[in-house]
Amino acid sequence: MLPEIERQQKQGKEVVFRAEAGFAKLEIYEALDQGDVKYAIHILANGRLERDIKELLTRRVGGPSHKPMVWYKTFLYQAASWKTARRVIAKVEFQSVLARGLHRDKPDPAQPGGAAERRQS
Repeated sequence: MLPEIERQQKQGKEVVFRAEAGFAKLEIYEALDQGDVKYAIHILANGRLERDIKELLTRRVGGPSHKPMVWYKTFLYQAASWKTARRVIAKVEFQSVLARGLHRDKPDPAQPGGAAERRQS
């Protein structure tokens, strides 16, 4: 990964790195910081992060929405293994049970017992 980043930078390209939680390792953060690379790496929730966003974790008052409700919060966070704080963007999404149920319960014609199989009977 790092050699490719260096190669791209030597060509004058801006490198942006995005990764899932499996790449949330100290050595990767430090290498990206040293290489002046912009990055977004998913980190897993933990008690400390949840305390930092507790006001987002309470569902808002009102009737269910048919669209997902999404809130964001940005703040500095320093994991125990990190030498410095980093900017974190938390995303909290609520989706109504009604909206999920309609989507989940919609029959899929390609699945066993679906419309395609009933037509062949």
